[in-house]
Amino acid sequence: MGRWTAAFSFVFEAVEPVAARLRPHGEVLSRRWRTVAGCAAGAVVLASVVCLFVPARYTATARLRLEPLAPEASSSSRNLDVPEEVALLRSRVLVAEVIRQLGLEQNADFVNGRRRVGGLALATRAFKRLRKATRGPAPDAQDDADTDERGLLDVPGALIVKYRSWLDVAATRNARTIEVRFTSPSPELSQQVASAHAAQYVRRRLGLRSQLTGEPATFLEEEIDRVQGELLAAEGAQAGFRGEHGSVSFDGTQKALAARLGEIGRRLSQAEADRIALESEHRLARSRRYDALPAVASNGRLQALRAEANRVEQRHAELRKGFLAATPEFHDLSAQLRSIRAHLDREMARAASAIESRLIVARGTETSLQNELRRAETGLRGLDGVARQAIELDEDAARGNELYEALRARKQEADLLRGMQLSTALRLDPAPLPSRPSEPRVLTDLGLFLLAGLVLGALVALRLEGRHARLETPDDVRRALGLRPLGVVPDFGRLARPDAAADPSIAAEAYRGVRTALGFIDPERPPRSVVVTSSEPGEGKTATAVNLAISLAALECRVILVDAALRGAAVHRAFALPPGPGLTDIVRGGTSLAAAIRTIDPATGRATAAATAGALHVLPAGTPAGDPADILGSARWHEILRSLARRYDTVVIDGPAVLATPDAALLAAAADAAVLVVHGDRTERPVVRRALARLAAVHARVIGVVLNGVDPACGYYRSYAYPFAA
Repeated sequence: MGRWTAAFSFVFEAVEPVAARLRPHGEVLSRRWRTVAGCAAGAVVLASVVCLFVPARYTATARLRLEPLAPEASSSSRNLDVPEEVALLRSRVLVAEVIRQLGLEQNADFVNGRRRVGGLALATRAFKRLRKATRGPAPDAQDDADTDERGLLDVPGALIVKYRSWLDVAATRNARTIEVRFTSPSPELSQQVASAHAAQYVRRRLGLRSQLTGEPATFLEEEIDRVQGELLAAEGAQAGFRGEHGSVSFDGTQKALAARLGEIGRRLSQAEADRIALESEHRLARSRRYDALPAVASNGRLQALRAEANRVEQRHAELRKGFLAATPEFHDLSAQLRSIRAHLDREMARAASAIESRLIVARGTETSLQNELRRAETGLRGLDGVARQAIELDEDAARGNELYEALRARKQEADLLRGMQLSTALRLDPAPLPSRPSEPRVLTDLGLFLLAGLVLGALVALRLEGRHARLETPDDVRRALGLRPLGVVPDFGRLARPDAAADPSIAAEAYRGVRTALGFIDPERPPRSVVVTSSEPGEGKTATAVNLAISLAALECRVILVDAALRGAAVHRAFALPPGPGLTDIVRGGTSLAAAIRTIDPATGRATAAATAGALHVLPAGTPAGDPADILGSARWHEILRSLARRYDTVVIDGPAVLATPDAALLAAAADAAVLVVHGDRTERPVVRRALARLAAVHARVIGVVLNGVDPACGYYRSYAYPFAA
């Protein structure tokens, strides 16, 4: 029980992090189940329409069963190169032969039927063209041979392409059955073509076997015919002699002599049969057709090398067809393939050399037995004429019969071994007539479309949730955050007017709206110090702080802009000021507050010495500090902030991003209020909520949100006629 508990705990601990990451997505899908259901229903409707209008197609299947030629040949069947057989079944030559044989170019169902184009057809074509462009044309020898023979058959290439698009050849898992499937608009056509294709393949394989074994088989047949003729002549002479003289009785010496001659004759017949079989193999070896040699077919080492060569060649071809021809694995396989082929050639040459040695021995044995037979025949001289002739005729007939039977046995053995080497026997199961359409597959297609619709619906739901997770409108701010929207600042690069991005009046109008909303927060007790911050860097808080300060100064209020973003100060760059002396220098006692404050003319945005009405004062960040949190959390900073609040109507503080550093929380806690800048086209609601939670933890007063960088083409702003939306 303890083991099961431990295993369950381990699985739970492993799955829990994944489940925790997927749980928010599940909640989104549960909230937007209507979107998912709508996409799924639309996909099912589309599948129904497709199944309704797609023409029916019928698939007929013929099977080629691989069977060993003999019980002891079952191990040889495992060495059959099934991919090579499948490639031969799909070859253009075989297709052209079947088209010509059945006259499919005149068949209306075949000619008028549309090609089957799979969903990856265009990608496959593009891949082939890209490979051809990068590697150059490299036609295969087999393809060239197919092209030549196809030209001889005079079959249009378009018909071959259509035929192959309807043809499907596949081997079963145990590689004992190859299925030939043909799909067409007519069930009769599918049955006819599938059966004819498989039958033509069998005939072609038998023809290849005959071509491979033709030379030795012809030689052996000629020798068998010659020996059979001699045997018939000897038997005829023997029958004529017995008809003339009847039965001849032998004494003991004559019987011993006849027995000795018969034994030598049998040995000589076996030796002559061996010599003739070896001569047929020797002829084949001289033509370097090693694959047809029985010695090669029965050699376990050679068969293992051939199987290894086939495996390496297949992997080599796979790498060559892909874009992997420059990989180390491809070069290693090339070297390995060359080594295996060289070893295979040496072994085959050694087998051929062994045949030649055996032939020399067989010839010597035959010559020795012929000499022994002639010496034994000298004993016939002492016999009378009738007895001598009877023994000679009997000996010729027996030796001819022995030689004839031995040659027949050699031929059967050679045929068996060569056939086993080429392939196992093929038994054809013709294709039955299909009783129902194979396409469209209504249930399968509906299931696939339903699955695709569910996946698409889930993606759409997540996309909509992601888009709606952003705060794009003031209404989003009210509903999602419960805060007051202080204003909206557009993405000036998206404005409809070509010169809008360079028109300062549009920006001024946007920030005047922020200034007005800020004045109505608490008219009786307006905040004297306001921190402008954001959730993350890059949301436009510095630009908002600068423009808000300029807009407030335009009301002839005493306004100072303090750059408290000590880790990435940017206010001084907006006014072309040096970074110091500034806030950090005042806190450290390096300068006074009056010496660090700069006066800016709002009309020009540049420093001025005259303190005119409506001037803006700026306190830069100062010399970069390695401890911004210590500076902003010090008593000196709080004293400076209180002093500025007494001297100015409004203190605008440019603070860092809340989630980037802890400095923003310190600033917001020390100031009277905080304004949060949100990038309306990018920042998501969970991010803003985390920032607000961090500000709430230090009891900061967030008085509103400024939406920055919104899309002016949004329907919300067009309908509410914002000035920058036109």
